[in-house]
Parts: sequence; structure tokens; C-alpha cells
Amino acid sequence: MSAQELVACLCREGDQHLALGEPPLATAFYLAAFSCHAPSAVRSVRAALAEARGAPVVATLEAWCRGESQIPAIHWDGMAVVSLTGTLASAFLATLCPDHPAAVLHSLAGLLAHGRHGEVVRRCGALLDAHSQQALELQLTRALAWILSGAQVDAGLADYLEAFASRADRTVTFVLTHQQPYLPVLVSTLQDHISRRQQAGDSAGQQETDSQRLLAALDPGGTWSSALSPDLLLRGGRYEDCRAACSRALESDRTSDRPQGERLAALLVTRAATAFFLDSGTHDLLRDLHEAFRESPSGARRQFEAVLTARDRERVLAQVQEAVDVGFAHFQEAVRSRPELREDSGRELLAPVTRALRVLLRVAPPAARPALGAHLAECLLLAGDAAGARALCERLLRPSRPRDRAGKSAVDRAGNRAPLLALRGFCALHVGDTPCARDDFQEVVEQEPPHHGGCVRALCGRGLLRVLAGSAFLGALDYVTACRLQPDEALLVAKAYVPWNQRGLLLTVLREEGRGMLQRRPDSRLTGARGRRGQAAEVDGAAAQEGDAQGVYQLATLLMELDPEDEASRLLAADALYRLGRLDDAHKALLVALSRRPQAAPVLVRLALLQLRRGFFYDANQLVKKVVQTGNTACLQPTLDVFRLEDRQLLRGHCHARALAILQAQPGGPQGDAHTREAIAYLSLAIFAAGSQASESLLTRARCYALLGQRKTAMFDFNSVLRAEPGNVQALCARALLHLTLDQQKEAVDDVLSALKLDPGTAVPEIRSLKPEAQAIITQGLSSHCRGLLSQLLDTGARLSDRALQGLLAAGEAVIQIDAGKLSGHILLADVLIAMGSYEEAGARLREALRPTPPLEAARARRGLLLLKKGDVRAAAGDLQCLAETDPRDLGFLLRLLEASERQSLAQAAAREASTFLTSGEPRQALGYCSLAVLAGGGGACHLRQRATCLAELQEFGRALGDLDLVLREGAGDRDLRMRVEDLCSRGCLLLGLGDKAGAAGAFAQALKLAPAPAQTSLWERPGRAPTAQVFLCHGQRCLEEQRYAEAWTAAESGLLVDPEHCGLKRLKARIRREAASGCRLH
Repeated sequence: MSAQELVACLCREGDQHLALGEPPLATAFYLAAFSCHAPSAVRSVRAALAEARGAPVVATLEAWCRGESQIPAIHWDGMAVVSLTGTLASAFLATLCPDHPAAVLHSLAGLLAHGRHGEVVRRCGALLDAHSQQALELQLTRALAWILSGAQVDAGLADYLEAFASRADRTVTFVLTHQQPYLPVLVSTLQDHISRRQQAGDSAGQQETDSQRLLAALDPGGTWSSALSPDLLLRGGRYEDCRAACSRALESDRTSDRPQGERLAALLVTRAATAFFLDSGTHDLLRDLHEAFRESPSGARRQFEAVLTARDRERVLAQVQEAVDVGFAHFQEAVRSRPELREDSGRELLAPVTRALRVLLRVAPPAARPALGAHLAECLLLAGDAAGARALCERLLRPSRPRDRAGKSAVDRAGNRAPLLALRGFCALHVGDTPCARDDFQEVVEQEPPHHGGCVRALCGRGLLRVLAGSAFLGALDYVTACRLQPDEALLVAKAYVPWNQRGLLLTVLREEGRGMLQRRPDSRLTGARGRRGQAAEVDGAAAQEGDAQGVYQLATLLMELDPEDEASRLLAADALYRLGRLDDAHKALLVALSRRPQAAPVLVRLALLQLRRGFFYDANQLVKKVVQTGNTACLQPTLDVFRLEDRQLLRGHCHARALAILQAQPGGPQGDAHTREAIAYLSLAIFAAGSQASESLLTRARCYALLGQRKTAMFDFNSVLRAEPGNVQALCARALLHLTLDQQKEAVDDVLSALKLDPGTAVPEIRSLKPEAQAIITQGLSSHCRGLLSQLLDTGARLSDRALQGLLAAGEAVIQIDAGKLSGHILLADVLIAMGSYEEAGARLREALRPTPPLEAARARRGLLLLKKGDVRAAAGDLQCLAETDPRDLGFLLRLLEASERQSLAQAAAREASTFLTSGEPRQALGYCSLAVLAGGGGACHLRQRATCLAELQEFGRALGDLDLVLREGAGDRDLRMRVEDLCSRGCLLLGLGDKAGAAGAFAQALKLAPAPAQTSLWERPGRAPTAQVFLCHGQRCLEEQRYAEAWTAAESGLLVDPEHCGLKRLKARIRREAASGCRLH
């Protein structure tokens, strides 16, 4: 949209408001159009004036020019029009009506404001010569121009008095309305005029009277006339009166509604000057100067230079600077004495310092302002205004002219850039701008040459960022470096610059990293060095370690200043002194810590080590006893890591010897438990002191825990020993015993086996020292483990490895030695030798087991196994059958040691022997052979039938039925129908023996169904024609009663097959037919 189009739119909007009777809004839119394109707006308004509609517009513009009303705010196209001013209204009115008085007066007021007094005088004179309608107003304007110019003050004052004499009310109204900003100057001029008249002795004239009246009319309350006197009083040396006059004027100014501006600033500066001359302290001086510069910087500066000489100004600057230094020193002291690390107390002390710095920035020479600005930014940050401090740092770091780098160079020469960058970094850190903070800190650290103060702050800031980012070690190094450069500055930064919610984390991380530096050992880096290079590396490592200790000591000193109640920091300082070789200083520091906490175990153990190192063994023993009495030894591991190896070995030897002495003198009962606990405490201290070489103490402590019933704790110690020394036989045996007490037999056997493989000579006495019950469990477990391993190897068909073979032989020998009064070890060892194929050696071992009369069945069975290997099958069957009924599991294990052909031969021989005994009527003697045949033959049908027959003769119908069921299940598809019928008939007879007539009837019916003729023959033989028919009859009757007609019919039919003439079965069949006459089909 072009300017003309925009003007047209604005004018149309003005026309609409004018038509609605809203002249202010209409005039505002016309004025906006005038600001866009004056000719178009003027034409539009003149057209309205020609139609007699524009008179309100002119009246409104006249009111705006005179300041009688405000220009309303208007909006166009959603945006506010903000460029409408009284000057623009005056120009618009002058364009519309060139000779309009309001426009003329407004333009003259603008010239006065710009200091063009001569031009105002000329224009007013020309207008007065033309007999203008505004003669009074023009006369007063010209008079003001003369007074302000200073050239014709008397002429101007004469015009004021003349106008006041002719038209007093109109004169006073015009002055108060249009010349109010210059009222102090006018009142001052009148006061000077009155004073001169009084000094000249001419106080009764008309002009003097008019001056008094005009002064009273312009300042009825006496505000400005009394405000003038402070300057005169100050020049006259009446400082107390001057201060009182200033105070009265300031109180009236604050309660009035008139603008204050430069006059208020002048009064404040004047009162500050009186405070300076009266030497009443800097508080009132700084308060008034700060308020004056805040009210009107330029006016305050002019008044400051007017009321004070150059020398006085220098004295004021020195006094204010001293106030800054003293106030900031008080703040620093308050920071150092903060009782709580996370407190921010003392910030109120910075308020006067900040005010003083702001004053100095206004009045100090330009060369001193960068340093003052940096100090002010620092105070703002410390007072909590991080955003304001950052903005000030940005302004100070920015060169005054972009094309010229001299400003930046001046800052560098003044030594302020590095502190400013560090300060800006902390400001960015407080507002959460971590990347900018890191960049600023890094730039300061890399600056050459380094600025110590700025570098210390930057190191502390960068260290904090590294800690927060997870690089704790690098952060600690930054703080160590800062402490070495300027410890006091590092303390101030940590307690004041670091955000309060990060100080606790910083303290904890620095303390832990400091301890880590002390615990770092250079020994591992020197192990590969040889000759001169090795010696040089050792010297360098020792020097580096000493340097680390020195840095840690300075860091610990900082930490103690940060939190005086932190015992860990105090102990860190003592440890650093120890590493530096300053044993006496370390001892003193520890005594101070001990006075705070007399029963602190970490302090006591450090003192004990120092006393051992210094040769005071009695004192060391007393201190160790106190450590033990505290019972708090679990926290000593990090403590002892700081000390040198030789010192820790001294402590370990002392504590271990003391524990053994206590255990050797241990009484029984509850008192013995107390002694055991005391020995545990000594052993724990010895373990912490020994580090990785504590196996002996760990083993002893584990046994003590086991004695006290603390099994899990003892297990932990045993495991620790075995992790360090997997071949420790004593630990293995002791842990095996502990596994037994925890009902963990498998784990116990595994440990015993491991011990036996490593050193049987040590392991066996350890096991034999146990109680008989424990020995029995271990021997049984060893036997089961060995046989299980043999069984596993037999199942997989794998060959025994040398290691497994060694373990089995060791286990067998161990069982023999442990269980010397029994023969289980010889039998176990014979099994191992048989599995190895060493039959002769196995036979030699069995001779010991066969000595008793009668020999053990297990030993006889193994003798039979060896006889079978030699080919004597019949004798072998006689020895092996003794286990068939008593221990079939052991017999099964032995049979697995045989070849398939050997097992087949053995099964045949056993079957023959069983048949012989059955034929001779000796089923009891035959049963063992039958079972041997079943086991050796793999459960064949013929062997099962044979054993079922034997069991039936022995009246063991249940076992016989089980064997026969196996035969029937395995022979379900057998084509030998006659044999299957015989098996079913035999099963029915066995069920009759067990009293199960229904089951017997079912088996008989099934046999008759398969083959009626062979079944009839078998049933007639056993159990007989009549018993069989009776079984079917009873079963049929029961089924009929239960209305199971089909089963009843089958029973009747089957019974009649066995005995066709049986009357009862016939009647049963007829009865079934009658009761089933309802139509149920039975056949």
C-alpha cells in the first residue's frame, strides 16, 4: 500500500469519527495521516474546514499544542500508532493555520527546549511588532528566553514583572502551565533579584514588591524559594543549615505531585556534599549520591561538579572507594565464617558496596571505570543478580567501537579481561548456560600470560563443570591447581561463586578424589624398569607422589575451610601430611580430630599406625585395643589404603599375633564367645592392613565365625581365601565342613575332592579331625560321587581321563583312611579298578573286604564279577544273586561294568539255576537267581514269567502280577496266541489270590475270547472248572444288580463255556434275558 493510499484510509477513518461526534479520535487519525503524507492530510482537513466541519479539529489541535489534553491512542490494521506527539500536532496546526497562536507558542517552546534562545527572542519580537493576539504570552516567552540565555536577565525579569502587574492571574497561569520545567530557574532568578535589592538597601520599591508578590504566586508553599537556599548556605559554609534545608525541600518534593527530575538530584547532591564537609560518614553520602544519579544522572553530575572542587571530588572518590573496599572485605569475612556450607548469608552486606560502585562509575575518571564495572558485576553476581551481572560483563567486554580494537586492548592492558571472562562464566553457570560458561573458563585458563586471580576463578569454575559432567578426577586437579595458586581466592569462589545447591556435591567429590590421589600407587608403573632407567623412574614416581600429597593437603585445607565440621576432610589433611613425611604434624592433626570424637575408629587406627611407625609399641597396642573395642572395623579399608605397605605390614603382624594369643587362651562358655569376637576384631583389622595378602587371617577369622554360628559370614571369608588361593587345602576342608552344617552335601563333597586332589596328606587328617557323624556323611558322599561319576562315564561310553582317574583313586584311598574300621573304601576302590580294567589289583583290594565271615554281600558280588571275567559263569551267578533282592541298584551298577555277551551268559546261567530250584520246590532260593536273570537279561519275557511263577509260589502275588503285566504289555503284538492266553489265565489266578474276583473274571473272559479251547484247557487245570464257573457267576450277578446287562451277559456266556452244565449260570442267563426284554440287544 502506497503512502497516498494509507493516508486516504486514515482520513476516511477520521471522517467517520468526526461524523460520529468524536473530534479527538478524528483528529488523531488526521494527525497520523499527516505523519505519513502531509499534503494529502492537509487537503483532506481543509476540505472539512471549508464545509464548516473542521472547527472541532482545529480546537482539538490547539488543546494538544497547549498541553491541555492528551492525544488518544489509536490502532490501525491491528497495530498501535505511537508516533503522535505535541510537536507533530503543532506542525499540523501551523500547516493548517500558519498564524494560529497555539501553534506559534508550541513551536517557540520547542526552540526553548533545544536551547535556541536567540531565535526565540527574535521571533517573539517580530510577532509583538505585528500586534499579535497573544502579546502577553509572547512577552513571557521572550522574557524566559532572555533569562535562560543569561544575556539579558534583567530585561527578562522586567518583562515578567510588567506582565504580572498588568494581568497577574493570566501571567501566573501561563507560567505554571507552559513554563513549569523552568520554574526553579525563574524562582532562583527572582530570589537573586530580591537578594540583590536587599543588599543594596532598596527593598521598599514597587519593583521589589512586585517581585515578592510574583514569587509568592509562583511558589505559594515556599518549596522552590526554600530549595534555593541550600546552595547559598553551602557556599557560605553553613553546612548544618544547608543539610536541614535540603531535607525540608526533599520531603516537600516527595510529597508533591510535581515532577522532580534534576532539581531533586541537585538537592540530593547538595545534601551529600554537606555530609562530606561535615565528615559524618559515607553512609549518608553514598545514599544521597546514589539516589541522585538514579534520579537524573546528568543533573547530578553537573551539581556534583558545581558544589565540589576538583580536590574535594578526589577526596570523595577516595572515601567512596574506601567504603567499597571495607564493605567487600566485610562480605568476604562473612563468607568465610558461614557455619553452613550451603548458606548464602551475608548478601545484605553487598547492597552498600553496590551503591558505592554505581556512584563511582558515574563520577570516576574513564580509565578507572572498567575495573569498577568488573567489581560491580562481581557484587551483583554475589548478591544473586546473575542476569544483571552477565549483562554488565557483556557490556564491559564489548569494545566501544567495533572498528577499533583499542577498547578491547585497553581492557586487556587494565588486567580486567581475564577476571571479566571468569565472572561471565560464573554468571552463565548460574543461569544454566553451561556451554558458554565452559568456553569462558577455558579461554581464561589458556590465556598467556595467565592472570592469577582470573585463572584461579576459571579453574574453580571449570573444575565444577567437570565434576558435574562426570570427570571428577579432572575437576579435582583444577581445584588442586587453584589452591596452589591462591588458596584464599579458591575458598571465596567455592563458598560464594559456586551455586549453593552444588557445593555439597563439590565437597564430597573433591574429598573422594583427594583420597583417590593419595591411594594411587606408582609401584605398578615401575615394575618393568631396570638399571638406571628404573632408578630414574622410581625417583620420578616418588616425586610425583609427593607432589600429589602436597596438592591433596592444600585441597584438604580448602575443604576444612568449606566445612569446619567435616571430619573426613580433617582426616584427609592428616593422611596427606603422613604421605609428605610430616609425621609430627600428622600426629597433631589426628589428636585434634580425636579430641572431637574420642571413639572414632578411623582416627584411632591412624594414630596406632603412626605410633608403630615411630616405635611406640605400647601406645600403639592401646590404640588398637580401643579400635577393637569400638567394633567399627568395617570402615577402615579406605583408611589403611593410604598408608605405606611396610607400615600396614607392621599393623597386620601385630593384630594377627594378638588374635592368635586370644584364641589360644580362650576359655569355654559365654566368655569364650566374647574372646572369639575380640579375636575377630583383631583379625579384621589385620585383614584390612594386609590387603591382598590376608589369607591366613581370613582363614582364622572364618573359623571363628563358624564357632560363633555365623555360617554365611564364615562362608564369605572362606570364599575370599579360595579366590586368592584356589589351592588352599585347609580352606577347602574347612569350607566343606561348613557346607555340611548348612546341609549342602554336594558342595561339601566337591570341596573334599578338590582338597584330596591337591594334597591328600593334608586333607585326610583335616577330615579325620571331624566328628564321626560328619565323617560318615563325607565318606558316603565321596562314595556316591565316585559311583555317580563312574555311572556317568559308563552311560556315555567315554574313557576315564587321567585327572578323573586320579580323583577317583584319591577318593577311594581317602575313604579307606578315613573309615579304617569299615570296608566301604576297599569296595569303592575295587569298583574304580574294575572300571579301569585292573582286575588283578581289584581282586587284591577285595581280599580285605572278604575277610569277615560271612563276607559282605557287596564284596561277594564284586568277587562274582571278577569270576565272570575269568569265565566261571555259574560261580559268578551264585555270588551276584545275593544282591538281586537286597540291593538291586548296586547290582545294576555292577552289571553295567560287564559286556553284553557277559550279561547274556550270566542271565542264562541264573535262569538255569532258578529253574533247578523251582523244580526242587525251593522257590526262596530260586528268587535271587530269577531277579539276577531279569536284571542281566534286560527284563526278558521268559525271565519275567519265571520270576512271576517263583513269586506266586512264595505267595507274593503283587510282585508276580507286576512282572506278568510287564510281559503282557511288551507282548501285546505277540503272535504266540497260546502263550498270551496262558499269561491271561495266570494273571486271573494271581488276581484271585489278591481277592480281586472281578479282575480275575475279566482276565478269564479275555482269554476265552482270544482262544476258547486253549483257555478252557488252562482254566480246567488252574483254578479248575467249578471255581472258574463260580467266579463268572458271582461277577455276572453283581453286574446284573448294577444293571450292566452287557457285562453280565458276557460273564454268563464265558462261564457256560467253561462249564456248560452249570445250573446257576443258566438261570443267570435266563434272568438276564427276562430283565433285558425291553429290547436291549445282548448278542
